[in-house]
Order: sequence, then C-alpha cells, then structure tokens
Amino acid sequence: MNAIEESKKSEYSYLPPIQEKYAFDDLIISIIIDCYYGLDLVKQSVQSVLNQDYRNIELIIVDNGAKEDVSEYLYSIYKKHTNIGLIKFQENQFSWDDALITVVICWNAALLNCKGDIVSHLSYDDMLSYDCCSRMAKLFIDNDNCVTAGPLPVSIDINGKVNEEFSERLRLGNKRTKYIAGKELALDFIQGSPNKYFGAPGGVLFTKRSLLIKSGGFDRSDDITQIIKHAIHGESGFDPEAKLYWRHHSNQLNKLTKNKGIVWCNILQNTVVSERIIETWSDLFSIEQVELLKKFIKNDELSGGLNVAIESLRNKNYSGFFYALKNVLNKRPSIFIYVLWFSILEVVQMLYEKASNIVKYK
Repeated sequence: MNAIEESKKSEYSYLPPIQEKYAFDDLIISIIIDCYYGLDLVKQSVQSVLNQDYRNIELIIVDNGAKEDVSEYLYSIYKKHTNIGLIKFQENQFSWDDALITVVICWNAALLNCKGDIVSHLSYDDMLSYDCCSRMAKLFIDNDNCVTAGPLPVSIDINGKVNEEFSERLRLGNKRTKYIAGKELALDFIQGSPNKYFGAPGGVLFTKRSLLIKSGGFDRSDDITQIIKHAIHGESGFDPEAKLYWRHHSNQLNKLTKNKGIVWCNILQNTVVSERIIETWSDLFSIEQVELLKKFIKNDELSGGLNVAIESLRNKNYSGFFYALKNVLNKRPSIFIYVLWFSILEVVQMLYEKASNIVKYK
C-alpha cells in the first residue's frame, strides 16, 4: 500500500476556496502548509505565500487538529483570501510512535484536493522569498522535461535572523546547474553528494502533481524519496536566486524526536518496499546502480539508530540513549549489536577524553 492509499483511510473535511481567480494559461502552483501550533510562525509562513509576486498560487492550509488560536487564524485567512482551500482534521494526526504519519495523512489529503499543476509543501515555521514561486514556475515553463525544481535553502533562527555560516555551507552544498538529469542527481545523492548537487534537504522540491499522484504521493521519507522516487523521472530545475528560509530552533520535530531517543532506522527501508522503489530503479538504472541504492538504504538504516544513540550519549541524555537502544531492538533487531558496539566505543572515547582533560589541567 503506497502513501496515497494509506492516506485515504483518514477522515477530514475539505472546504474549497470561497473565491478563485487564476490565469488558466499559466501554471497553477499549490503550496501546502499543515499547522498545529506556533501561531506567530504560522502567520509568517502563510504571509510569505500570500506575498508572492506570482499570482497563480493556490494555498492549501491544513488544520491538523490545531490549537485554538491557530485554528481560528487559519479559518480567518480562508474566509478572507481567494485561492485558499482549508482541510480540517478534528484530531491531531501526529503520533510519537509514528512521527512522520502527518506527512502521509496531511500532505496527501492536500495533494488529492489541490488544483495545482505544480505542488510543494512549506513547513509552518519556514518562509519563501517573495519571488520563489515565479522562479520555480519559470523553470517548469522553460523546460517540458522538468519534473521537480527547488530554491536555495537559507538557514534562519527562531527570530528570522540568517545564520551566515550554515547558509554558506548550504550554498556550497547545492551546486547543481539550472537543469540536471534527475537520474544523475539521484546517483550523486546516494553516493554522498561528491559533486555537491544536493547537499541538504532544507525543504520539499516543487514537483509536478501528475507525477506525485502517479508515484504514490508524499511518504514518510520524502526528504530522500523526492530525489530517488520523483526526480528520477525527468530533469530537476534549480534557481539559487529563489530562497527557502529554513528555520532552525529547539522545537523542530527532528530535534524533539532525538531528545526522546526516537529512531527512524526502519522508515526508509519500509518506504522503499511500500513505494516499490527498487522495482522502479530496476527499470531505469543498471544493475550496478541499483546495488548502489541498496547500499545507501542499508547505510541509512545503520546510521539512523547509531546517530541518535551517539548524540544522546554526547549530550548526557541517558534516558534518550536507552530509549534509542530499545527502539532499535524493537524496530531493527538485526542492527542492535552494531549500534550497541559502537555506543560502547563512544563511551570509551568519552572516558578517554575526560581522563586526558584531567591530566592536562593537573
């Protein structure tokens, strides 16, 4: 069962736009924003879409069982503006046992109800530069073979201040040309990006809606599968003048899950099976290239559990560490000994460093 099929099990109400105004000779871009809390950040995210200089935009806002203040704001925006659809869940779809289920349920609910030729998702705490959508649209308009496209991610803090050092690393890690074959992009990505084509996810690529529907929609591993499942079917566009302002703060989902010791070591493997990605690659790539993908998936499985365990140890978050071990044992018992062994080595390294510092300052 792919992600779209899974999403259809959920119940929600959909309010179509009260007013619609599109130039139907131009591409329609649909932006999805799912919201639960963080009203101030939600307002900034929504406003960055409303302020776009490209007018053929449909905004699909998802009320994911949101806090009262957020829910009231979303409904007021829906009532006030043209080209806004509202999807409302009575209960929040998030679960700590399946932290990325909201991608499957909320994003695909919006995908199935949107009108856009091109679709992207914007996190409730991120923002787009005012010209992002017009620049993305141009990439698709100028090249019929373009099936995905992306802006340059720029790191900002909770107050919207640009993190210059990290943003420069993002710039240097995204050196792809205006257009690149999606298969070439994917092969570089699964080999650790030696050519620096796609150095950091940062956000969701703008993707042709027809391709998203055909390939199973948004899934739990979308930061990876947008490359290895979607981009491979054509060319991928890039415009570094278009910006995605990628906010880093303590309430980000990946940080919250790491603090709890939640590991995602089985998610990509399960996604690859449910979305039949290996089968697709077998049709499009050589046997050697398919083996590279399998190696990438295996390494992701190993690092997913180990990274959380090691980071918990380094941060002296011992409850998170033991919970991570429990997670690995339950979700991927085959890699438990691997994670445990390297965790022991990490403890030895930490004790050695501590002893060295004591000797140094005596």
